[in-house]
Amino acid sequence: MARLDAPNPPVADASPPGTSRLPASDRNFGPLISIGVVASLLVAWWVVTTGTETVTQLYLPSPESLWTAITTLNTQLLADAGATLGRVVASWIGGSALGVVVGLAMARARWLMYALNPIIEAVRPVPPVALIPFVILWFGIGDTGKLFLGALACFMVMVVNTTIAAGNVPPVYLRAARSLGADDGNVYRSVVLPAIVPEILSGFRIGSALAFAVVVAAEFLGADAGIGRLIMQASRTLNTSVVLLGTVCIALMAVILDQVISRISAYVTRWAAQH
Repeated sequence: MARLDAPNPPVADASPPGTSRLPASDRNFGPLISIGVVASLLVAWWVVTTGTETVTQLYLPSPESLWTAITTLNTQLLADAGATLGRVVASWIGGSALGVVVGLAMARARWLMYALNPIIEAVRPVPPVALIPFVILWFGIGDTGKLFLGALACFMVMVVNTTIAAGNVPPVYLRAARSLGADDGNVYRSVVLPAIVPEILSGFRIGSALAFAVVVAAEFLGADAGIGRLIMQASRTLNTSVVLLGTVCIALMAVILDQVISRISAYVTRWAAQH
């Protein structure tokens, strides 16, 4: 991992998430292209399942069977989706916040970097789902273990993202601030933190997607509510309509959360688009 004063080259494009350098005329067609692609996929789905019955319902449920699953589950689907989303958001916030704090501390203190970096680099490649058996032994099948796994995944993303972002701050900015009489604390608050905000916010988007994957995987092995539990129960009876419905719910929730983070990030870093 890079230290704060490492002579790494600056990032060329500091545009906030969601911005584009394409001409305005091209950006106006962007949403239309996206809508067209989604509509084409939906039509193709209906054609191969209901229209021509090329694919059997067991292998790919039709839109009609998906709607039947929605009306059958009704409030249970909402309860399971709410349970999963709550776990994801809680673990994402906790793990990301801790990762940013630890990353900033590691970037600032060389001794802390040497102390924590070997542990983080050893644990980071391990998939959090591989720890599920231990987590069940430690915390049981309640929410605590799922929150721990989701937070661990987000922590690993953000601690690495933060230390690298801090190391990418151009050294000339740091020397300029110190030449004007700023101490280390002022340099960190007035130069480093504003410079790394766009990269940290981008890391939040990665962490949110990873939190969904880890939390749902943990729900597969034991939960009293959640989309993962719903999918696992349906798969045991080959109820592929419910399996597909659960997958669609996860995708929709992940997209919505990602869009919320993107909008907030674009607003917070709107100043970067002017540079």
